[in-house]
Amino acid sequence: MDKKRIIILGAGYAGVNAAKLLNKKYEKNENIEITLIDKNPYHTLMTELHEVAGSRIEPDGIKIPFRKIFNRTKVEAITDNIISADPKSRKLQSESTCYSYDYLVVGAGSEPAYFGIPGIKENAFAIMTPPR
Repeated sequence: MDKKRIIILGAGYAGVNAAKLLNKKYEKNENIEITLIDKNPYHTLMTELHEVAGSRIEPDGIKIPFRKIFNRTKVEAITDNIISADPKSRKLQSESTCYSYDYLVVGAGSEPAYFGIPGIKENAFAIMTPPR
């Protein structure tokens, strides 16, 4: 039997939790490969970005490396930037690599919600990523 490849695109809360749940379900199944791909080698604790903005935490304090999150799991975490997807052929393309999958979980980011409040988008500052 060929191995089934599950790719999770994005390492935000949805992607990391999907990887953990899939690992728990399939950790003993040798016919399932789980790969998480993100442009960064870490998960950002988005709920703590305000602490960085207020200088109470250093930016590195809210970045959790994949090796720490997925230690002792079957999840392979890859740092890469996907530039295109072809659902018909089930392939993801980065600048240098083509990834094939049987199942794709997309959790590739979020956008701030302004709830239709007039002027808020133009006059508010959304905190979405830690400073580099």
